[in-house]
Parts: sequence; C-alpha cells; structure tokens
Amino acid sequence: MALKKCKECGEDVSTKAEACPKCGAKIKKKTSAFTWLVLFLIIFIVYVANQGTTPTSSTKSSASLDNSNTNINATPKTPSWTTHTSKDKMTGKFSAYATSPRVEPTKRMSFPYGDVTSWIGVGCNSEDEWVYFGFNKTPNISNDDTKDGFNLITTRVKWNSNVETVELTQSWGADYIHFRNDRSAISKIAASNTVLLELDWHGQSGVYFEYSLKGSSKAISKIRSQCKSRG
Repeated sequence: MALKKCKECGEDVSTKAEACPKCGAKIKKKTSAFTWLVLFLIIFIVYVANQGTTPTSSTKSSASLDNSNTNINATPKTPSWTTHTSKDKMTGKFSAYATSPRVEPTKRMSFPYGDVTSWIGVGCNSEDEWVYFGFNKTPNISNDDTKDGFNLITTRVKWNSNVETVELTQSWGADYIHFRNDRSAISKIAASNTVLLELDWHGQSGVYFEYSLKGSSKAISKIRSQCKSRG
C-alpha cells in the first residue's frame, strides 16, 4: 500500500484514502494516465474537425480575392457620346447637340491653364449643322489670323492615323473653336475612332487634345432625327 504525507498535518496516509484519518483533510488524488489520454483524444478530435472546415473558408476567401482582382484589373469602360437639346427662350428656335466625353490635354498645361478640359461636339437645327471644339476656359491661341469679329486658326488634326491641315475659327473671346468645313468634319467624326487636335496655345509648348469618337455616329444620327422632326 502506497503512502503519502497529508499536506495539513504531515501524517502518513494511504493514497487510496478519501481523507486523512488524523485531521480529516481531503486527500487530492492524482489524475490517472487514462484520464489524460481521454482528454487528449477529445482535444485532437475537436482540432481535426476544425481543420476540416478551414479549406472551405480558404476557398471562399480565395474566390472572393480572385473576383476582387478581376474587378480591379478589368479595363474601364470608355464613356460614350451624349446628346442634349436646347430651345432659344426668345425665338423658340430648336437645336440639338452630340458631344464627346471631356478630356484633358495629353500633357498638362502650366498655370493658369492647368485645369483646362475640352470636348468635340456636333450641333444642328432645322437648317444647318456645325462642328466645334468646346473648352471650359477661353482658348488663348497664338499665330492666328485676326479677321472681322473672329480669328482664323490654321492647324493640324489627326483622324485615327491620318493627319490633315484644317482651318478653324474662333469668335473673339469665345470658348468654342469651329471647323470651317463642317460637312467634311462630320463625316470624318462618324468614320473615325479618335481625333487628335494640335493647338499653338499662348505661353505653352505644343498642346494636344485627343477625343474619343466612340458612339459619335449613333449620337449624330439621333440629333439629326430630332432636328429634322422640328423642321
């Protein structure tokens, strides 16, 4: 029979005794090896069960990450042309416009033109059609030819890869520069994907604006139909 010392009084007590026969203190029993084995098995089973659900979570996380990366790497959708109409409050005359998305210069201009944006547009009424470049700030063009009430600008444009010298006009102080040959410009807008405009802007090196012509043909057809119906 194995004996152990009672922690309370020091009396020798059998390891099988429930309490010390001298002082009555309860005897703390050691946990058996079998008990430890059962506890270890329970912990191991719980661990394996948790590990079994981890791959599903990881798969979902990976799928979510893949979808996120797909969205980030997707090519942004290029804005298309838009249309709008106008009616003169005084005369009641109707006009319609098809315009490209706004663009910045291919190279940012210095102060005070650092925030300049531009677009190309086609306008019509029941009698006429015209093409213009619009700007949010009045273009300050050098080397133009001053006429009666307007400036004549000779410059280059590039339709896709075809470079052409054209004449443009700008009324004094206007935010718009117009083509002189509207019919030719409209046909080239409808047949091209891009147009690059070159301008000799005062105080700046060569300034270029590149406009997307995606959707231009459909937009032009729409405003022509609107102008025709109001004729």
